[in-house]
Amino acid sequence: MRPTFMGFETAKTSIFVNQKSIDIVGNNLANLDTNGYTRQRVDRLSVVVASSSGRVSQNRIGLMGQGVEALGVSQLRDSYLDQRFREEYGNTAYHNEATDILKDIQSVFDDGNDVSSLTGLTDAMEKIFDSIQDFAQDPTSSTTANIVMSAFSNMTQVLNQLDSKLQNVLEQQASDMKVTTDRVNQLLQQVAQLNKTIADQDMSLITGTETYQPNELLDERNLILDELAGYGDIQVTQKADGSVDVMMGGMLAVSGDSFNSLNYVQNTDGTVALTWRNGGENVQFSSGALKADLEFINGRGSNVQSKNETPQKGIPYYRDKINTYANAMAYVVNHSIPEWDQATGKPAVDAQGNVIYKTLLAAKQENGKTNNSISVTAGNITISDEWRNGGGDYFIANKNEADPKYAQSIATSLTQNDFTFKSFGESFTGTFEEFSTDMVSTLGGDISYQQNRAEATSTVTNDFLGRRDQVSGVSRDEETANLLQYQKSYEAAARVMNVMDELLDVIINQMGL
Repeated sequence: MRPTFMGFETAKTSIFVNQKSIDIVGNNLANLDTNGYTRQRVDRLSVVVASSSGRVSQNRIGLMGQGVEALGVSQLRDSYLDQRFREEYGNTAYHNEATDILKDIQSVFDDGNDVSSLTGLTDAMEKIFDSIQDFAQDPTSSTTANIVMSAFSNMTQVLNQLDSKLQNVLEQQASDMKVTTDRVNQLLQQVAQLNKTIADQDMSLITGTETYQPNELLDERNLILDELAGYGDIQVTQKADGSVDVMMGGMLAVSGDSFNSLNYVQNTDGTVALTWRNGGENVQFSSGALKADLEFINGRGSNVQSKNETPQKGIPYYRDKINTYANAMAYVVNHSIPEWDQATGKPAVDAQGNVIYKTLLAAKQENGKTNNSISVTAGNITISDEWRNGGGDYFIANKNEADPKYAQSIATSLTQNDFTFKSFGESFTGTFEEFSTDMVSTLGGDISYQQNRAEATSTVTNDFLGRRDQVSGVSRDEETANLLQYQKSYEAAARVMNVMDELLDVIINQMGL
């Protein structure tokens, strides 16, 4: 025989559970546009019969139907989709960051309004050619020779500014990377703090394999993990107490309420590195913006000279390119105008019979003077002290001979003749213009590749994001349908209670009359 008032209890549990379900639906709808919010639901279970027998009945049928129980409020989330989204998001972030760095390099060469650009380089070469052609009309004129010196001085300034701008790009990217590193450390600390809070607030209501935890804190932590995935590859492992372990770059970055942090290192060779503060190991990312920063800030292409440098064609690679350009120009120009032996009326020669040439371009030292024994780069190339002090006359091979062949050889070598440009592990044969054009074409091709990869990976990332949103996102139509369903269930439970009241009224007030 069933307890007299059990029907009221059954209806009451239904009213309470459906009321809570309506509350959660309302919460879902309220957070429809909340970033990172995960759809919630009330998990239900039919009330388990507590006894196998009673005083009157030896079977359980009299105790069946005791209503419904709300186990807790869970989230609708798929850990596989989380991991796949974060993997692809890291790949997209890598290619986007690589594109941005390469575009910054490109901006140095493509600013047509600035003399320190590829256009400026081409214009400077044209001015050299024109000035030499004017000089050829009067090869003993100090005035036209001074114009040639001015044209070369302009070229050296263009190269100096190109190098300076690339250095600025390098410093800015390194500074941005340091800011990103600080942000990653902040996020790792926040994950550790949330781990502790979540573990402390664990509701400890476990049924089967389901554990109920503070959902809003889980959302906050998942948002942080999503952001972290954009900086470097991460793997997340859920623990029984609600906390997570986070592997980043193959190293344990967060475990419970403890975390490791990144250390930004400026190496003596000009490269940058990231190490773990606990352990000191170099960080090796397989994806993310920090991987791109490391590769393109340290990237020297096939010119790699140390373990800290990378084979990507980054900022150092293009600095090497313009250094090669400047060094080649100095070599050509400094092997064109011979010293003149007035006694023989011929170019001067050394003891081995080699022609002695005038040094027109040289490396500028910090004290402002030039040093002919220092290797010429784009950053230090300048007019030699000998040329600057000697003026136009220094450029003239023989004041007594009206033959422009030496000066014209410079123009021909710089604009028409092929030259073999050697830059560490690379070699290019062509004119100076072809070399600079090839350099910029290579840069443009790399940008196009990174952009295409960014678009492709972004498509995959958005696909996983969409699939995750289908599981975890709030659908207005679905929640509205659920609202109507719970409302009807609530009304039905209330109707059951009314019926039970009527039945008891019959038993109490009408039986036995």
